[in-house]
Amino acid sequence: MKLCYVDETGTDGRSPVMVMVGVIADVARVHRTRLEFEKLFRDLAELPDRAIAEIKGSDLYYGNGRWRGVDGKVRHAAIRSLCQWLVERKHSLALAALDVSRYPDSDLAARTELDLWTAGAVHIALQVQKAHQGMKRNKGVTFLVFDEQKVRGGALANLLFDPPVWSDDYYGRSRRQAQLDQIADTAFFAQSHHIGLVQIADMFAFVFRRYSEIRDYDHPEGFPGEIDQLTNWIDLLGSRLLQQSHRWPQKAQSELGKAFGSLAPAALLDLG
Repeated sequence: MKLCYVDETGTDGRSPVMVMVGVIADVARVHRTRLEFEKLFRDLAELPDRAIAEIKGSDLYYGNGRWRGVDGKVRHAAIRSLCQWLVERKHSLALAALDVSRYPDSDLAARTELDLWTAGAVHIALQVQKAHQGMKRNKGVTFLVFDEQKVRGGALANLLFDPPVWSDDYYGRSRRQAQLDQIADTAFFAQSHHIGLVQIADMFAFVFRRYSEIRDYDHPEGFPGEIDQLTNWIDLLGSRLLQQSHRWPQKAQSELGKAFGSLAPAALLDLG
């Protein structure tokens, strides 16, 4: 049995790309991971003049909110530590990304009739399904845990409970195979400050988003050497991504897979 903790960035209209990341952990290892994260977070948040209850990826990166006034080198060293920690824990990452402006008129939107956030969430679920159905000795299903969604959560839960037929070809469902048989038949939602790995997913989603903004959308660097620093982090995280054939298969037989790939920014599409 596995848990996939998911969060997203780029749905507020301020970015050209929406990125969603799922951190996948075996349930037998989650307790140790949680304890390690709590210690790591205490080390990050032990600042003399403030209390920090949640990482908040963009705030940590830019030095906003409760991170205001913390030296940039300290903040960015903390992000690298989180990336390195994920690699050492050997958790896997699912990655979804959609071009915001092209999505409404895309084949993907017409095919699925989903809003942007739900399309990304479904892509995470389909990647996990495709990756895990081929695993030997894979026991049980994967539970998807998202940051709290008061508006969109119900639609996603219903979709996972009763998957639409159009989802079948993404993972090559066989005639006798139950739909999404590697995914628990509902989605779970929690406030991110209660679950450390949702905060981690938010941080990594922001790193992928910022990397794509500069590489794919010609956003200027916010400081000298920003893209080099981001590339260093991406190299670490890229080593833990699910296989490209599970994320954006280049030779997909799946029309749905091709539709997702057609909206993925090139710099993220080429990872792994």
